[in-house]
Amino acid sequence: MKKEKRYLVPGDYMADPAVHVFNDRLYIYPSHDWESGIPENDNGDHFNMKDYHVFSTDDPMKGEIVDHGLVLTTEDIPWAGRQLWDCDVAEKDGKYYMYFPLKDQNDIFRIGVAISDRPKVRSFPNPTRCAEVTAWTLPF
Repeated sequence: MKKEKRYLVPGDYMADPAVHVFNDRLYIYPSHDWESGIPENDNGDHFNMKDYHVFSTDDPMKGEIVDHGLVLTTEDIPWAGRQLWDCDVAEKDGKYYMYFPLKDQNDIFRIGVAISDRPKVRSFPNPTRCAEVTAWTLPF
């Protein structure tokens, strides 16, 4: 039996996806890295991740992949500076929580959360800042 390869998201610098099943549908939330023109360095300044897309399918092997478009951008986040790194999404009691790391306007990594009634389509309004990330710990 020959194994088939199937790419579920386009090849335009999308990486680090969070993948979940909500209501019997597979959702994929990749980070999206745009060309920045900045030379590569140890600080990662060349990374230009400014939005998340969301894709979904009923059948990842044979079903149609639906691109729901942008779900969250740096422009949606009032305290955003740059670099939306890989996110994750969780559901509890019918609410969807998108957690995301992002550098604020002072170039300090923060963790934000956006809350929605739906898992797709620009549905995460008014993201809030949760905590500063310092040396991989959360100072609560």
